[in-house]
Amino acid sequence: MALTTVKTEAGAAPPAAERPVGAEAAAPAVAKPKSGLRKKIMIGVAAVAGVGVLWFAADWFFVGRFNISTENAFIRADITRVTPKVQGYVTKIHVEENQPVKVGDLLITLEAADFEARVAQARAELAQAEADAAQADARIAAQRDTLAEARAAREAADASADLSASDAKRLSELADKGWYPKAKVDQAEAARRTTAAQLTQAEAAITSERSQLTSTQAAAQSAVARIEAARAKLAAAELDLGRTEIRSPVTGTVANKTITEGQLLSPNQPALAIVTSGDAWVTANFKETQISEMRVGQCVRIHVDAYPSLHVTGTVESIAPNTGATFSLVPQDTATGNFTKIVQRVPVRIALDKEALASGLLRSGLQVAATVSTKADCE
Repeated sequence: MALTTVKTEAGAAPPAAERPVGAEAAAPAVAKPKSGLRKKIMIGVAAVAGVGVLWFAADWFFVGRFNISTENAFIRADITRVTPKVQGYVTKIHVEENQPVKVGDLLITLEAADFEARVAQARAELAQAEADAAQADARIAAQRDTLAEARAAREAADASADLSASDAKRLSELADKGWYPKAKVDQAEAARRTTAAQLTQAEAAITSERSQLTSTQAAAQSAVARIEAARAKLAAAELDLGRTEIRSPVTGTVANKTITEGQLLSPNQPALAIVTSGDAWVTANFKETQISEMRVGQCVRIHVDAYPSLHVTGTVESIAPNTGATFSLVPQDTATGNFTKIVQRVPVRIALDKEALASGLLRSGLQVAATVSTKADCE
């Protein structure tokens, strides 16, 4: 049989007899448009990935390499333990757990009957001391008058003694010449001795009055000392009476209330705690290998685990002069046993911004993540 050539039009499919086996199955798989789309997508993905890599690289170069981060960080605040200074039974508790308080707010009232009695006793002792002092002052005034009278009597006795001595001498001279009777001379001599004795008596009276005045003045000084002691005792009693009303020493929030009405409180026994508000800070424990570039005044970004959407900033306030292990209950002793090097942590105190503190959301003990920027200090 002779073979004939079959002409086909351009673009027409060859006859079935001339197509190779499996041609019908291979023809639909050839999809040039889809292959081009895939290539464009791959190029786009590669471009996006490249941009992302460049962006992350630029971010690390300009920002990231200056950041030092740690998740070993916590919010801290001052906690004031409220303890009584006197012993007494609790008659009333004026605050509840988690209640905000201000400086001077009444927290607890203790039974005050015993302290009121002590105040009354101290006042009575003060009144008695003041009365004794007044009596001593009156005796001093009287004895000064008596002493003045004794001095006047001595002056009179002195004058009489001088006159009597002068008369006795003159009459004795006259009697020796026979111009005056001897009996009169004897009388004059007796008068002289009498006035001399009166002078001695007056001087003795002055000495006695001086001694009594000195004793009374000493008693008055003792009375003044008793007054001061009584006043001090009264002040102490009034102070203890005032301490039966326990007031808040700081502004904050009541926490850890461990007392009930009717309970006996003793001095230095914790009654409750007050967590101060408005002055919280962050203590971040950085590795010892992270603090070489850290300085006071650098900016810090704070991520609070409890409030992921809260943006908090701060400033490095101080860096501890020791690691956390320095003051631990069981300090490390590297001179015994096998030594294993462990990276130490250095506490860093971070001051928080005022807006975050004013929010009232930052509570002591919350965990945070701190990122310090060593590029430049905060303005």
